[in-house]
Amino acid sequence: MQYPEASYLNRPVGAQLLRHYAHRDAVRRATPLLPSFTTIATALASVSALFRRRPDTARQ
Repeated sequence: MQYPEASYLNRPVGAQLLRHYAHRDAVRRATPLLPSFTTIATALASVSALFRRRPDTARQ
């Protein structure tokens, strides 16, 4: 378990909350809501490769 720094505990609760929400908002802004087109295309290509039939493996 990580304990907060001593300077953090010396701050008023409002300042602690502002710091917490500022950090949370920075993470939210850095994280895209939707994956990029490249990520989607890569995922679809890998899924379709799983179901692609190879010529040397014929069904019997």
